[in-house]
Amino acid sequence: MEPEPGLLQVRRRGAVVTLAGEVDLTTSDLLRSELALACAFGDGSGDVVIDFTELTFIGSSGLHVLIEAATALGKRRLVLLGGGWAVYVVNLLGLTLRYPNIVVEE
Repeated sequence: MEPEPGLLQVRRRGAVVTLAGEVDLTTSDLLRSELALACAFGDGSGDVVIDFTELTFIGSSGLHVLIEAATALGKRRLVLLGGGWAVYVVNLLGLTLRYPNIVVEE
């Protein structure tokens, strides 16, 4: 089931967040709140994983949320799963170089 254009669907299970649709200015706050819960899950010491497999778009506001989460995680990893648009943009901007705890696994 594909989400409607402009809509973001978020499923969170523990420290794993699965995204479908688009992350833009209107949906980035939803991502921010779900990532905050994922970061705090359990004892707050493991990786936080975002599954980008069904994500069709990520704008600058969504990228900013990822940077905020990576910064808040400190030495913990923010693992980005799946390929597609979002991973392409993350790699294009060199976020994994600037924030070594952002890890892309395709």
